[in-house]
Amino acid sequence: MFIAGLLSVVVVMSPSEMFMTLNKIKELNSQNPQQAAHVFSSIQSRLPKKPSRGLLELYLVGLESGVRANDAAIVQHVVSIFERDSWQSAIEGTELDIATAVAIYHRRIHDYSYAEILNECAISYAVDPKEFSRVANNMAVVYRYSGQPQKAANILKESLMLAEDREIIANIKNNLGNIYFDQEKYRHAQLMYIRAFRFHSEMGQSAYAAGTGLNLLNTQIFLDDWNSFTRFRSSVALEVEQSGQPAFKLFFMWQKYLYEYINSGVDLSNDRVHTLIESIPILLKSELGPSLQFYSKLFQREDLAQALQEQLKKTPDIKRIKSPSGKKVKLERLCSSRIIAKKYFSDR
Repeated sequence: MFIAGLLSVVVVMSPSEMFMTLNKIKELNSQNPQQAAHVFSSIQSRLPKKPSRGLLELYLVGLESGVRANDAAIVQHVVSIFERDSWQSAIEGTELDIATAVAIYHRRIHDYSYAEILNECAISYAVDPKEFSRVANNMAVVYRYSGQPQKAANILKESLMLAEDREIIANIKNNLGNIYFDQEKYRHAQLMYIRAFRFHSEMGQSAYAAGTGLNLLNTQIFLDDWNSFTRFRSSVALEVEQSGQPAFKLFFMWQKYLYEYINSGVDLSNDRVHTLIESIPILLKSELGPSLQFYSKLFQREDLAQALQEQLKKTPDIKRIKSPSGKKVKLERLCSSRIIAKKYFSDR
């Protein structure tokens, strides 16, 4: 007797299915990156093998989802596709996008040295001031987190003079605000955040508006400027809700409870303390986490402060992480030593 096995047949996606999936992942990338990564992973086996413009766009948004979700498997898969011989002509003109995305992935896993190399690679593909400013903005973030704030500030100021695209300018101002905040120049930071927040709000870019808005409210808390906080609180709350980002919602919750505690005399109940404690592990893994210690002191609750200190032992401040926390994904072909710019940023 022999038992016949049924072979499953993979049905290749049609152009219309690819188009719908492309738009779905684009939408999820700004609202729920983890879900976007899940959707892309679920359709990888059904994608056509032959390069095409539509397939390239789908791989690029898939790469973005992998970067946003810190999904090394997706990033590695897409990079391996783009490095094939058959794809070299298809990706022409998108090299900067690819190198930049993979650089951001390495910055997020704290592999700052390789992120620097990839940004040097990306700048060699820049063909106009907008692209230069975009790469410079990303390199400045790397310098900020690798303990080189002055180099970061110099690059941002230079790129601000060259930038013409309003969105790039808004991103540069947000990052300048971050550097001023680190230097405790809170008034300078507040001006940068206000300008960035207003632009992203006007353009309906909820995820970016929520991030810059939370930075703005955070600065006003450090300044003890509750009048300004009140002025922006509602508009930031709206952007946070529309962004769909769990970490943004949790951080705004801290800010809201703190405002009510200090200005309205609302007691920090045990239920609220429990909710805040539950959010700590998530926030400490984000760029918002470092401010929690200051907030905790303002709340003056020993149980909250103790819970935060215990979690900090397990999840250190993101700025203090010096060793890579994820898998390196090399761009062997796109960013060979022959292509990489000769340390363009090194003297900045």
